[in-house]
Amino acid sequence: MRPLQTDLSVFGKLDLEKPPVGVKFLFHKPEGIEQLDKSLALCEMLPEAQRRGAPFYFTKENENCFGSSVVGMAENGASPAFAQSGELGVKLEIFQDARANKRLFQVNPGLPRGTVNYVVLAPLDKITFEPDLLILMTNATQAELVLRAMTYSTGEMYESKTTTALSCAWLYAYPYITGKVNYYITGMGFGSIGREAFEPGWVLIAIPYNWISTIAENLKEMKWKLTAYTLGREKFIQWEHGILQQLAQEFQNP
Repeated sequence: MRPLQTDLSVFGKLDLEKPPVGVKFLFHKPEGIEQLDKSLALCEMLPEAQRRGAPFYFTKENENCFGSSVVGMAENGASPAFAQSGELGVKLEIFQDARANKRLFQVNPGLPRGTVNYVVLAPLDKITFEPDLLILMTNATQAELVLRAMTYSTGEMYESKTTTALSCAWLYAYPYITGKVNYYITGMGFGSIGREAFEPGWVLIAIPYNWISTIAENLKEMKWKLTAYTLGREKFIQWEHGILQQLAQEFQNP
């Protein structure tokens, strides 16, 4: 694994209730990191990393749901036919008809089969490698700050994509494959609800490697608590109106 060179310290200043987690997808076994000593679903790996406070890696033997297909684990990297048929979603009472469930398999992202044998997760203060993803669990106020840091120097639009089942695909595979920051709200994914992986209402933000440095640098530069957020409704309206008038006059009299 490439040693960590990116300064991630600013993410520690967000005052998150639970630490950000770095994720690394590997073909070769990582050195100096212990294997997970239990079997979990992919949706449970993030809270496990937050609880442990130490890095670990998992393999296909450690993943007991369909998450191994999401992260491209060898041999176990394809969902069984009965799942792809859509009948599973009907039996689980998620979908009205198999045809609705089948659509998930046309849109849900996943890493190519056999390309990943090990996935490493580490909490922020234990990340020693350049992460492929940095996953944050935030409240809405903290999410606004992180997403504003994304758009601050780029103008990038916010994007939220997920599905009712296999929502883990949109947290792990989608950002890594597309290079896009993705976020969604906990309490909206079937498997993670059933497994009680998260309390509902948190904002999960998955930042792919190509965005980590930009967001980190923008967090260092930009103002976190904007003037507009400190004034209250009436003063905010007056303040905003004054700026609009000022700009209008400047454009009339350049």
